Amino acid sequence: MKFGKSVCVLNVGGTRYAFTREVIKDFPLRRVSRLHACATEKEVLELCDDYDQDRNEFFFDRHAQAFVFIMLYVRSGKLRFVPGVCELSFYSEMLYWGLESAHLDVCCQKRLDDRMSEIGLDSLSESGDETQGPEEATIALTGRAKWLELMRKTFEEPNSSWVAQILASISVIFVIISMVMLCVSTLPDWDTAKRKTVEENSKMASVACGLKAPSQL
Repeated sequence: MKFGKSVCVLNVGGTRYAFTREVIKDFPLRRVSRLHACATEKEVLELCDDYDQDRNEFFFDRHAQAFVFIMLYVRSGKLRFVPGVCELSFYSEMLYWGLESAHLDVCCQKRLDDRMSEIGLDSLSESGDETQGPEEATIALTGRAKWLELMRKTFEEPNSSWVAQILASISVIFVIISMVMLCVSTLPDWDTAKRKTVEENSKMASVACGLKAPSQL
């Protein structure tokens, strides 16, 4: 990289990581290591979503929690799924950063294969298609993976989109209505109205029985 500062900052989903240029050069993630060879800002923006030249900060609009687990792999050599995150979504993050299913622990590889089989996709063995690079594999996979992740976020993360906010608002409204109805049902006037309704129904039933009795004679 032909930029002035020796420290590079990776901003992944709002979480910042600082590395020296030497570390970036030999970084285990291909997308990150390729930054070192970039000579212009245009080349940088082909690898990341935004760039702040003043702070030498590279912005990636990716899953922050997934990148935490990917960084654990960089440090320890063990790559496992993020609890609560769809396997396909995590795999798409792996492909984005330049990792493959072979980098996963054996148990996680089995889970990923099973997940792919469930939705009717082919096996994840990279030996089956060596001509397909990470970018093409990401495009092929992320269509359905992103849909599953979008559905999860819609119901679990209210701030993820306006649709999720609407669903969350409707849920809150129903909760408030239920609480109001529960509180109102404990008021004396409510109980009086209920008793009057029961008494009126009883009287109507008695009258109906009285009218029916002579007709049976």
